[in-house]
Amino acid sequence: MADSTIKAIAATDFDGTLYRTDWSVSQRNIETLKMLERRHILRVIVTGRSFYSLTSAIDEKFPVDYYILSSGSGVYSKKQRALIYKTSMPRVEARKIGELLLSLNCDFMVHEVLPDNHLFSYRRSGKPNRDFEARIRYYEEHGREINDLLSLNEDVSQFLVIEKQGSTLFETLRERLKDCTVIRTTSPLDHESSWIEIFPKGTNKGSTLQWLTGRYGLTRDNVFSIGNDFNDLHMLYWARSSFVVANASAPLLDEFRVVSSNDNDGFSEAIAIWMKETGL
Repeated sequence: MADSTIKAIAATDFDGTLYRTDWSVSQRNIETLKMLERRHILRVIVTGRSFYSLTSAIDEKFPVDYYILSSGSGVYSKKQRALIYKTSMPRVEARKIGELLLSLNCDFMVHEVLPDNHLFSYRRSGKPNRDFEARIRYYEEHGREINDLLSLNEDVSQFLVIEKQGSTLFETLRERLKDCTVIRTTSPLDHESSWIEIFPKGTNKGSTLQWLTGRYGLTRDNVFSIGNDFNDLHMLYWARSSFVVANASAPLLDEFRVVSSNDNDGFSEAIAIWMKETGL
């Protein structure tokens, strides 16, 4: 049973929000996370990264309680050292999505089910796509090229399509795949290309944060969130108190309260505002 002493939840995106440009977390933000524990506030990293990718950046001693992984595809409990929630896409549905992506001549990747979703298959369109190739090289040991969709014999966690900036593919896929969750985010590699992620319907950062919140008998009124990119939108809209860092994508700066950048402790600044306003 969840700890009834928990008063609230503080949820933060990782890359570009808590994580700095120099691939570190500031000491001030670490001290803020430790303070939240003393105040009985649950600390949750809500990231687009897989478990493998996130734990390559932080270790088990990092002061948080849960990881919401892969934009809501799973929840990992630090205390239990286990994945306690995950979503997946049946292979029959995955093949249909793959066929659509082939017909649209997309460069795409399809990831295995958590906790092994750092493993993926990929299909090249043949057109130049530097960011796509860069991701293949970065995770070379975890990927395999496929020539047809018959090799998709298991359920999957998600598809990832990589397109150049300015592409209208996101709108097309969101219209064609209404029975899925289609999310856009900015490439963490070249910071320009669009990464379009396709998940089972209802899978997103906000819905999974809501699931975790319910386990503690809390509501959105007890939740703080902070992010920087489009894949944070479901979480930012759902939480009662939401902020974005100054380096966030431009449209988000017009919708949410803005604090300092990820390189200038925006997370700690936002936490201080939230705690003062709520009396925590």
